[in-house]
Amino acid sequence: MKKITFPLFAVILLAVFTTEAFSGTSGAKFRKNTIVLNEVNFSVDPRIELFHTMEVLAGVPVTNFIDLDYKQKMAAAFTLYKDHQLFAYLSKNPLYGKLFTTIDGPIWFMLHMTQELDWRKDIEVSEKKNPALDSLRILMKDFCRKSNYAAFFNSNSDLYQISLATLAYNLPDFDEKNRLMDYCGAKDKKQVQFNVILNFLGWGNFGPRIFKRDGAELYAVISPEKTAIRVPTFDVRGLYKLLWHEFAHSFANPAVEKIQDQFEPMGHLLEPIRESMKAQAYHSWPVVFKEHLTEAIACRMAALKFGEEAADLNYFRFQKGMRWIYLNPLIAALKHYESNRSKYPTLDNFMPEIVKAMKSIQQSDIDRWMAETEQIRKPDLAAIPQIGDIYDKKNILFIYSTAETDQVADRKLKDFMNGFKNRIGSLKEAKMVADTAALKMDLTGYNLSVWGSVKGNKFLEKYMPQIPLHVGDEKVIAENIYAGKGYGILIGWVNPVNPQNMMAVYTGQSPADVVDFNQIINGSGNYHIFQNFTTLRQGNFSRQAQVWVAK
Repeated sequence: MKKITFPLFAVILLAVFTTEAFSGTSGAKFRKNTIVLNEVNFSVDPRIELFHTMEVLAGVPVTNFIDLDYKQKMAAAFTLYKDHQLFAYLSKNPLYGKLFTTIDGPIWFMLHMTQELDWRKDIEVSEKKNPALDSLRILMKDFCRKSNYAAFFNSNSDLYQISLATLAYNLPDFDEKNRLMDYCGAKDKKQVQFNVILNFLGWGNFGPRIFKRDGAELYAVISPEKTAIRVPTFDVRGLYKLLWHEFAHSFANPAVEKIQDQFEPMGHLLEPIRESMKAQAYHSWPVVFKEHLTEAIACRMAALKFGEEAADLNYFRFQKGMRWIYLNPLIAALKHYESNRSKYPTLDNFMPEIVKAMKSIQQSDIDRWMAETEQIRKPDLAAIPQIGDIYDKKNILFIYSTAETDQVADRKLKDFMNGFKNRIGSLKEAKMVADTAALKMDLTGYNLSVWGSVKGNKFLEKYMPQIPLHVGDEKVIAENIYAGKGYGILIGWVNPVNPQNMMAVYTGQSPADVVDFNQIINGSGNYHIFQNFTTLRQGNFSRQAQVWVAK
């Protein structure tokens, strides 16, 4: 028999707490805070919240910085328990760097326990063999019992429930478990649990996957983006992306591993993107390829749910800006998969076509994709000018359209533009040129005021792809999708040939949609979407991972 040696402190803990700690928590039982949307469980988990309570009381500086009085309630409720042995233990054994060596380690640690803080018996638990982590578990269990943590957790049920209800309200037609499993051709849906846990004080999002003998538990542990009237709010676009990506790993990874030997000779493809992938914690070709395939599936899930334009703008474009260049051939291949499901009923069946797509990559493709990444990352600035900044500029050049198909609407906009220009003191001396002339000019010294529809103004048509907005005939896409017609859009951006100067854009689905925009309060923010003089969205462009997105 193999001899196992435990540190003295762990032995003492077992002796002190065995009788009480393993008898379960006393006092109130944890109230269940869960909603279910088409077989996906959304919950606030007492294990995760307990871990963050411990961090707050121990002064561990890793909780997020959103404005949430829940943190103060937490600190005040347990002031009398700061002398508990748990915190003496943490002062000698830091959570990060010693007890846990990865940022997601605590999430796995807590999910490997029952709500009574015993190790789960239905799965293999690696932490169980680590005396330091087992000591932490025992101490947390004792703290939970003595402080009656369950009563505190239950006292915040209103916060948990309104947060869950708010999130559910923002997920109309949510059926992502069935959609994803159908897309991958997966069966035995009842054997796979999809779980979303709201992580109120956490940083970042995590996707643990726990595999059991009779199925799997897939998790998306998500942190709030900000608060609104004391309620945490979550980035819905980011949530979908996280769900699709993390849950798709459970189908993409095994599909790749079954033919791993066919992907290994492609290891040279890592070199052009090695540093970018390394910065995102992906260090080897097998890992990078699995991540690419999983993200390609996520992009296609976005396209099938929100439409191609929205997926390209808010999902595909963002990943390309982070140098996920092999999404290009993978997404093209998956479109073929979608059109031929009778021939390829499962992702496994389609993997030989994925291999062909990757083998077909040429250096010229890589060069083109790398150049596209650099273009997406522009401009390299800390902030984008606001719409109204144009009124404080000098050397302004008006650029009007020459290719509008609706001549009546075009005339209305030009008449309005001329009148508007002459009424604003800072604009009166501005020069005016046609779009076709502007394309031939050296514009580096100008601040630009561009007028007309995207298709009607040839200058705007050329440079609009730089801006993270889409103006289509039937919809406008920014941080959200605005379906229908009649939208006017005001945009603050940079001069595309000299980012030190700015460009203000006055556009719409029709030139007439912009006429009389000055009747509504405007000028703040980087973009302003309105319809029939009703503001629908005034937002900003935010740079995330070197990519500008509409927020």
